[in-house]
Amino acid sequence: MLLFCCALLCAVASVYAQDDPTVETSTTTNETGPQTGRFTARFIERSPLSTVGEVTARFRVELANPPTDYAITDELFEVYVPPAYDGSEPYGLLVWINAGTRGGPPAHYMPVLDQHKLIWVGANDSGNPRSFWHRAGLALDGLHNITKAYRIDPMRTYISGVSGGGRCASRVGLVYADHFAGAFSLIGTDFFTRLPHPDNKGVVMKFWAPAFNPPQPDVIRRAKRDCRYVLLTGENDGNLPQTRSAYLFGYQRGQFENVTYLEVPGMGHTLPPADWFSQGIDALDGPLEIIRERRESAAADDYRRAMERLHRSRKHGTEALEQLLLDYPDTTYAPKAEAALAEAATMPEPDETSSAAEVADQSPPPDKAREKLALAQNYLNAGKTDLARELLNQLVEYYPDTEEAGQARALLDEMAQ
Repeated sequence: MLLFCCALLCAVASVYAQDDPTVETSTTTNETGPQTGRFTARFIERSPLSTVGEVTARFRVELANPPTDYAITDELFEVYVPPAYDGSEPYGLLVWINAGTRGGPPAHYMPVLDQHKLIWVGANDSGNPRSFWHRAGLALDGLHNITKAYRIDPMRTYISGVSGGGRCASRVGLVYADHFAGAFSLIGTDFFTRLPHPDNKGVVMKFWAPAFNPPQPDVIRRAKRDCRYVLLTGENDGNLPQTRSAYLFGYQRGQFENVTYLEVPGMGHTLPPADWFSQGIDALDGPLEIIRERRESAAADDYRRAMERLHRSRKHGTEALEQLLLDYPDTTYAPKAEAALAEAATMPEPDETSSAAEVADQSPPPDKAREKLALAQNYLNAGKTDLARELLNQLVEYYPDTEEAGQARALLDEMAQ
């Protein structure tokens, strides 16, 4: 608890929020425990991922005139911590991107946050007029600082937003699927492949263009297997056709395992009622235990292989343990990996002669070729032929004897014609 309090004091400097008719402004401060209730925070530390340069690099974009970066101490964040939170158990975290200027939760969502044990953080002045690169960075700052200050379950870190903020959340939730366990997009959704338009008639085909570049192969693999996505729209919402198309031809066609489509009867382009917001949270949390078990099993396999490598080569074993910490920080094998790394630092280097078994153990998983081929095809669908060609050439070079390499050669021949 002492360590927790120190982290809280270092991470945020809190000030009381101004009155807002849409939210409660009461705040509870406990001198011996974490701050709860509704309050405004000024963070003093940025996420290492949140600079404009880091965000554009993650999205694989080069800007001719990037926006001037912001100073984190100039930004204010609205935070809501359920009153029952005392640090004895991990809570979930919902990072909010609004379409307007205020980052706090609507009053009718607070009981939902209490029920689902969710902490809320949203940046002020992060609405539609602001650069997407700033909005994404501020969301990452919120995740970074609240995770330091409160006990957060890494498998319940969600990003959400409404309208234009929902579009931002859908992008960040996919491209940062290694940091956000899910995304809840309200009345606004984007996707990284082109989507069929319902007005297609005759020989003239209409599409929504890809909104952003495909995520990195390892990230999209985690998004499809372990993350959860909820797309909510209204029966009379102008964004309904695109949201439905993203669900059918983006997520479902892309074989995402956990995606939910919610359509509120009679609702237009507005915030959904609390019961529908709660349904979305239920959908995010629903598959959680199955995913936890699967990740625990995968982490066990990786830990076993890492320890086998460590006995043959400290360098390769250390790399494998470090990768396990990146891939499975939420499992019981993460502390075991940390302990093994600490012990490995004092071990002498084993004989550097590599055995055939070690070489085989270091070979890439068989699904890497499939991942590269799928990403290359996504690039082709998005019209990114240079990126597709680069991946296809890598596939042929690294996995020349696979079936996917044969398909890659055929695609390269077609592109050359």
